[in-house]
Amino acid sequence: MPKLISVSCALIPPKLVLALVLISCTTVTGANDLDLPDISLVAAATEAAMPEPSPGDLHEFVGSVATIPCNSWEVLESPDADLVESACGDYRMYFKRSEQMNLHRVTTADSKELVRFDPAYPALQFPLAVGKRWRKAYTGHSLLEDIAWQGDVSCEVADFAKVNVAAGDFDAFRIECKDRWKVADAESSVTSTTWYAPELGAVVKSVNYEDPRWNTELKRVAR
Repeated sequence: MPKLISVSCALIPPKLVLALVLISCTTVTGANDLDLPDISLVAAATEAAMPEPSPGDLHEFVGSVATIPCNSWEVLESPDADLVESACGDYRMYFKRSEQMNLHRVTTADSKELVRFDPAYPALQFPLAVGKRWRKAYTGHSLLEDIAWQGDVSCEVADFAKVNVAAGDFDAFRIECKDRWKVADAESSVTSTTWYAPELGAVVKSVNYEDPRWNTELKRVAR
């Protein structure tokens, strides 16, 4: 049996009337009958600012990262104040602070460019909060496949809840995105889900439903 709530109008101070509009003053209401939101108040109130990685931070993933066959990435000192540089073997990744800490390009250790996004790929937009939406166009270029394309990404922060990955359980924002792209006269789209954990200041999982080469999952983090 649901707990019954009975409220008399005569006992409600005038200043509280608006705060109690969901409670009937003349009937007995079951708590299970109330129209409650799908997202908890804690999740709705949570907000994440842009992270600030430090040299020496290490993130190890299951499998490849951004199609690059290397899974253990360490943040390096960077001579460019706008860039966060990570290294894995003979590969380098660059994220731009001025573009929401999103991926800008991937190169070899000797600076041969493999993948590039202009502006940086808009997978994140801070501060993150449930319900936030954004849309941004970009140009992508992959020398690995000798292809360039025009993209238009639309994202929404759908939830803040626990997610399980190889590195453990984390409270994370779940971000749903759709990327509409065009190569010459060919057009298509891909959809993806990304989980961002504020306590780590990092993406802990990403699933691309049409192109699994872009899937990632955090295995270990060290600082």
